[in-house]
Amino acid sequence: MKLGFEQDDNAVEQIDGMTYTFPYTMHRRDFSQFIAPWHWHEELEFDYAYQGSIIVETLNQVYTIHQGEAYFINTNVMNTKRKGPGQKSAMEHAHLFHPILLTGHYRSVFETKYLDPILKNLSIEVVIIRESTPSGRQFFKLLQQLTQLDGKVDNEFQIRNLLSQAWLALMDEINTQQQHALTTTPYAQERIKQMISFIHRHFDQKVTVADIAAHVGVSEKECSRAFHKYFHQSPIDYLIQYRIDQAKQRLIKTDDPITTIALSVGFNNSAYFTKIFKQRTNLTPKAYRMSQTTK
Repeated sequence: MKLGFEQDDNAVEQIDGMTYTFPYTMHRRDFSQFIAPWHWHEELEFDYAYQGSIIVETLNQVYTIHQGEAYFINTNVMNTKRKGPGQKSAMEHAHLFHPILLTGHYRSVFETKYLDPILKNLSIEVVIIRESTPSGRQFFKLLQQLTQLDGKVDNEFQIRNLLSQAWLALMDEINTQQQHALTTTPYAQERIKQMISFIHRHFDQKVTVADIAAHVGVSEKECSRAFHKYFHQSPIDYLIQYRIDQAKQRLIKTDDPITTIALSVGFNNSAYFTKIFKQRTNLTPKAYRMSQTTK
């Protein structure tokens, strides 16, 4: 099952399966035991919640995608994903593609007439699509056909054609919904991205609020205010949670000793790491590893 969400040094997601020669891939994502970290990427997303509900949170809003609904995420929108409250499982089909797959060459009519009005509209972050409108029904039909093509050979032309038709359906849906303006300015969004990038690059080192604030040229007070506003936690709480999330991946993917993992994600010793890990997950690192390997 492809999850994606590998990130480069700037916290920009590196999408598994995406290639230069054909910038499209499909992921089947399971959020049952997984929270997507805050991330962003140039690629666009056409996603379908096929089991359970999914929470998509941006800097501006929290969106609930119910089972049987689809949604679009615009380019470079900073977001995190998790399963909905009370849900045992939450799974989606994610179709990811770079805009160039539809635009072709630079400044083509496809880019300027059809994609730019959405890509450059900062008020369009996430669009939830339902089958209650003609454009929504068309969008669902096309997504279903895209999913059926997954894994088949010589499907590139078919995929590009379906994505183009889905884009037209999306344009109609956006006009129907009349998207509203957002509250976060581009400057504020960029500043938050730089803060998150700094933490993601240096999480395994000693990091203070002063370090994060200095990186973007703001006061510690302003840095803390931004984190509380957008993430509802302090910068250090965010850092600790990111370290725990990284530790979870290492516990699942490697056989490294607990002490080695603790040090690799920025904790000074295994005892403190175990204490914090249990506070955040209700399991010790050893118990968490066993719970995942026995599934």
